[in-house]
Amino acid sequence: MNLDKVVEGMSLNKNIKEYFKDYAQMLLRWNHIHNLSGSINQESVYENIFDSIYPLRFIKNFDYCMDIGSGAGFPALPLAMCRHESKFILVEPRNKRASFLQNVIVELGLRHVEVKKCLIENLKLSDGEKVDLITSRALMKSENLIQLTKKFLKKNGYYLFYKGSYLPMELDCNENECIHRENRIYFYRKDA
Repeated sequence: MNLDKVVEGMSLNKNIKEYFKDYAQMLLRWNHIHNLSGSINQESVYENIFDSIYPLRFIKNFDYCMDIGSGAGFPALPLAMCRHESKFILVEPRNKRASFLQNVIVELGLRHVEVKKCLIENLKLSDGEKVDLITSRALMKSENLIQLTKKFLKKNGYYLFYKGSYLPMELDCNENECIHRENRIYFYRKDA
């Protein structure tokens, strides 16, 4: 996959391709030493970026997003590169990955993104601080993740989980909460 295919049909900032290209180069450089993700070449990074931003085609606008288990930055960093007007918290407990995320934030000037190096169970936010979107990609069972993060989500906020075909075994969900693209299921649920 090339960069033109990644952004095809989307209305994004004209500089977005530069962000994605720089991010891909940083990830491949760090990945060579630290084994941060399964991405082994530029094309596989671009496929992960495409997967990360695909939901921008159907999700509602959001002001504040929390990504759980951010790892090498998917989906949070590509989403943050596309949505500079939104604030992002990336929750990642592992030192190497948290360091990589912080490096990308500094190098790309993503001032609206913050890394919290901790487990979600240990995360503390300011009193009353809540997000309107919680994202995660293949971290744990959806039902468990919802239970662990519910206290951080605003009323009428949304969950956006990047899942595979096993999602129906993890959680009862309505068909309108599951958007299918190839082997990916994007679980998008409003919390009442």
